[in-house]
Amino acid sequence: MTSGTSLPDAAVRVLLIENNPADAGLVRSMLSESHGAEFRVEWAKALAPGMILLGRGEIDMVLLDLSLPDSQGLESLTAIRHAAPSIPVVVLTSLDDQDFAHEAVRCGAQDYLIKGELTGGMLARTLSYAMLRQRDQARALRAESQAALNKIAGFLGARGGVGTTTVACHFSLELKQRSGVRVLLADLDVAGGSAGFLMKAVSPHTLQEAASNLERLDESYWNKIVVCGADGPDVLLSRVSLALKEQANSETARNVFEFARPMYPWIVMDLGRLNPLAVSLLPDLSDLFLIATLEVAVLYEVKQLVSRLADAGLNRTRLHLIVNQTLKHSDLSPTEAGKMLGVPIHAALPECGSELSEAYAKGQLLNAKTEFRRQIGRLAERVAGLEAKKSK
Repeated sequence: MTSGTSLPDAAVRVLLIENNPADAGLVRSMLSESHGAEFRVEWAKALAPGMILLGRGEIDMVLLDLSLPDSQGLESLTAIRHAAPSIPVVVLTSLDDQDFAHEAVRCGAQDYLIKGELTGGMLARTLSYAMLRQRDQARALRAESQAALNKIAGFLGARGGVGTTTVACHFSLELKQRSGVRVLLADLDVAGGSAGFLMKAVSPHTLQEAASNLERLDESYWNKIVVCGADGPDVLLSRVSLALKEQANSETARNVFEFARPMYPWIVMDLGRLNPLAVSLLPDLSDLFLIATLEVAVLYEVKQLVSRLADAGLNRTRLHLIVNQTLKHSDLSPTEAGKMLGVPIHAALPECGSELSEAYAKGQLLNAKTEFRRQIGRLAERVAGLEAKKSK
């Protein structure tokens, strides 16, 4: 057994650091009579021999007296937390040391027990709960660290027909090819659902299936739900034309992406238009790319949409405007549009409708070497920080 872990059917190895033989004997007796988990106690009369036992490994938790012959108070706890930060510590204290005990919990102990009030059931439950809390805290910390590294990019259209899905698909493909990391493209355009069509991804499995089977969801099952790409992103399809009631009940969708996030350094979401599902996912986005064109009517909708996103709690620094289908000769430049809207233009993509249509007819859409695709590649490099790496 490795340090800090225990199998459900194995004895929990407790290191008891206690200088009073009578108290040590009482603890051993209580744990030996436990009807739940099985405990095996290693006893040390002072901190120094306790640290030696701890250093040998195969200890699941520490039960620590705060008054020892070679260490007093929080010094003992600090030494143990430094030597084995993943192992839970429960402190033993007398009635007049409760302030010390509270301070110990603030400094990393999972719990404390008062010697004069100790019972066998209380002792076993406290140790078991301390191990569960330590495990849950470690898991949450790992997830938080992973989430800080992994990114979610959402693509939202100011209106239909501005090319949101096309941009999202090509962005995810370029991100995959240029970064070399695993990328997930989630087709969340519940009105259109054309990302799967463009990516030639066909599957009977959807996001809604994953959401309905959260308790069964593991990596093996997940790989059956997504359409795995060899050179491209994995694609997660969703059922088109979801009812508003189903869109609003989207907490399960967030749970699906919480499960998937550790597996993908990048998740790209084609959100389509603003709807209850898209709004529910806004807090999870690292960046939101708002897709628009230079048509006056579209720009008016952009201004309205930016205000709605702010009301929904989106941090303005995470919002980036992408002007798509930019003509070489236009009455309004992307820079002028950005000034008018008060939102800087993150990228301006050229109009390549005929080239993309021809490439799709030949079955080469996602590998087409068009100016549109080159610009998308530069955008992906900038978003992923690859430009900085290249310059170094």
